[in-house]
Amino acid sequence: MAQFFAVKSIYKNFGKLAALSDISFSVNQGELVGLIGPNGAGKTTLFNVITGFYRATSGQVLFKDKDVSQARPNELAEMGMVRTFQIPRPFKELTVQDNVAVGTLFNPERMHKTHLSPEEFVGKILEGVKLSPYKDQLAGNLGYGNLKLLEVGRAQGPLPELLLLDEPFAGLSLNEIESISEILRGLTAKGLTLVIVEHKLRELMKLVKRVIVLHYGKKIADGNPEEISRDEQVLKAYLGRRWSKPNA
Repeated sequence: MAQFFAVKSIYKNFGKLAALSDISFSVNQGELVGLIGPNGAGKTTLFNVITGFYRATSGQVLFKDKDVSQARPNELAEMGMVRTFQIPRPFKELTVQDNVAVGTLFNPERMHKTHLSPEEFVGKILEGVKLSPYKDQLAGNLGYGNLKLLEVGRAQGPLPELLLLDEPFAGLSLNEIESISEILRGLTAKGLTLVIVEHKLRELMKLVKRVIVLHYGKKIADGNPEEISRDEQVLKAYLGRRWSKPNA
């Protein structure tokens, strides 16, 4: 059976430090998945391995049934796998509109299939992330909340099929988190597959349908939010010595 996305027995070592150990999971097309874990659990390292910024010491990354373990980030973007960053990385000297337009250059074939001009396509993205009023502003002049929205908009430029988001809620108010959550639900409703690293667990659990938990570079749990919130290993990982069965 074809697999949309999977990691198989991923190990990543930095010298003698084992940052990731035997990580395996798969994600079906259209899923909305959270990836959580305490600080130092290996979440961002795993994202970097998946998206070609690091090479795994061993193991495989599969995307649309192809081994992409050696692919570079730009090659993955052309295939339909795109990521965002915790700290927004816009082209500050370009307008908001042009920041999104840059991404459309990665997939001219898929762009052609939309039957939209690049301007129309970018306009729809900006409308979706609520940045249409700012389209002619320089990205460097945006406030932090709008920069986070622009990060989501930029990631849609290459027409991804799989979008990996690194802490989209970081630094946002509750109202801003609800706004970006609504946008992400809308993307999933259109068929986009999302995997989200996030530290704000309460807000994430309201959004995702499934949660994968890392601790010390190992996968310790995988289930729906309700199951994860009761999982003894997860509680122990987050609460440490304060955790005990009667409090679980």
